[in-house]
Parts: sequence; C-alpha cells; structure tokens
Amino acid sequence: MKIFVTGATGVLGRAAVPRLLADGAQVLGLARSQQNCRKISEMGAEPVKACLFDPDAMAQALQGADALIHLATHLPRAKDLKRRDAWTENDRVRRDGTRALITAADTAGVATILYPSVVFAYADGGTAWLRAADANLRPIDALVSTLDAEHLINDFAARRPARRGIVLRFGMFYGPQSPESRQLYELARRGFWMPMAPDRSYKSMIWIEDAASALCAALASAPSGVYDVVEDRPCTQAEAAAALAQAVGRQRLFPLPHVLLRLLISADLREVAARSQRISNEAFRAATDWRPAVPDQRTGWARIAEALAQDTPPTPNLSRPHAGHNNT
Repeated sequence: MKIFVTGATGVLGRAAVPRLLADGAQVLGLARSQQNCRKISEMGAEPVKACLFDPDAMAQALQGADALIHLATHLPRAKDLKRRDAWTENDRVRRDGTRALITAADTAGVATILYPSVVFAYADGGTAWLRAADANLRPIDALVSTLDAEHLINDFAARRPARRGIVLRFGMFYGPQSPESRQLYELARRGFWMPMAPDRSYKSMIWIEDAASALCAALASAPSGVYDVVEDRPCTQAEAAAALAQAVGRQRLFPLPHVLLRLLISADLREVAARSQRISNEAFRAATDWRPAVPDQRTGWARIAEALAQDTPPTPNLSRPHAGHNNT
C-alpha cells in the first residue's frame, strides 16, 4: 500500500509514520522545507516537496497513492491562543487545504482519504456517553473549519461508493512526547495542577501512540464514516487530578486559580474547556480491530512518569501488524 501523509513531522505524524512503515506500507510525506525533508527521510519515509494548496502539484505528488492521510495543521503558539486572527492559517489548512487535496485525489484516483478531527465541538453532555452518530455539536468559531473539512471528506466518499472518506474525531492528545503533557507533569511534581473544568466534568483523552495505531486500523478496515477515537474510560477532572498526583507520588494536587486561564486562552476556548465530554469509542472498536493500549489516565500518567524518569519517550511496539492490514 502506498500512503501519502501531510503533517508527517507533527506530533501525530511522527508517531504514525513509523507504524505505517512497520505495517509494510510505502509512505510519502509532504515537506515544505529542507529541514522537514530530512526529518521525513530519517523516519524512513520519502519526502515530497509540493504546495498543499496547489491541486495540480498535489495531484502529481499523489500519483499511484492508495490512501491520503491529511494530518497537516497550523495551530497557534500558546502565547497567541487568545487571538482569533492567529487561527486564520489553521482554518486555511483545514478548509482550502482539504479542498485542494480532494481535487488532487480525484485527479490521481486515490481511493481513501483519512482526516483527523476533534471531539471538542460536542456540547456539554454531563455524565451521558457521547457518540459521533448522535452527539449535539456546538462548535465555537475556531472549530468550525474542522467540521467544514469533515463535510468535504464525507462528500468525497459519497460521490463514489467505491471510495472511502474516514474522519477520526480524537480526544485531547497526551504522552511523554507532548510538551503540554511534560509541562503538566512538571507542575504536578511541584504540587499543583491546572483544572480546565469543574471536578465532575469528564474529559476524553487519547494516548498519542494509540491515536497513531487508530490511523493504521482505520486504513485497514474502517468503512466511510465519522468515528470517535478516545480512551476506554474517560476521567472526571477530579479523577484526572488524582491520577496525576499518584504518578508524581503526592497525596493530592492544589488547583491553580482559574483566573490564570484567562491569561492563556480566550473566553470561547474557556467555555469549551469547561464542557463535560464523556465520549465513547464503541463505534470505532466495532468497525476495526483497534484497542487502546492506554485505557485511562491512571495508566497514562503512570507511563509518562516512567518515561520521564528515564528521560526518553517509550518506543512504540511495532512488532505485530494490525489484523487485516494490506501489507503490499
């Protein structure tokens, strides 16, 4: 299988590309710079220099590809999260970039497009389990573009039944290779943590390596559709704080004042962060052979503590390909 990946050098791309290669795929990665070309080559993939927004150039780059995984984003830096204009380029990647890629995929005859979205657009669900099939969407402005991209992917599949358009709505990424996870861990070591929501609010997370394995599983067997990819057992904020405290060897953590969030993120992002989102991965598990290696935050934060104690992220287990994956 020949797979073209945008965003191959991002957090998810760096976890996914080695898994795709281990499953026997030929992987090409879109590169905008010589530095990214080098990073993609070091992973064992083939770098391709082209403009994401140029359908003709991308059609040439996609020739012979069986599948396209569109991981590219342009998220604002932490200090710019409050500024709406800082999200403009990310919106362009999601809308214009996805549209250009679909045009190119049509021209090149690509059979499958996989797009990673997010669960954050779901309305507050309290203690109820939320599912893509029937969840109430309530996106803020910064999240509308990812839903627009989802619609483009769904339309790609609907126009020709032989093609697949797959959307994976991921929970919040975490793992030892995540700078945000490392920051939270170091804060906890000092006895503090930053609550994003009330104690009883659920947050659905996903271990980065589990997100990468979900991409491989989706390519192997998922029908077209929108799926939630999260841990098995989402925690409440109180449970998450307890898991983090246990990981750093403390009885409890002291919450930092909520007012600090106002310095970091805008009012609409704070509203999203405060929502309770207890999300089920049942539909994706039923459609594929995927099972998360890290089922909850108690397991996850313990693994992060172990990895950071050694000061090296754990190496993903690539020894056993997903059942049913086409290794040609």
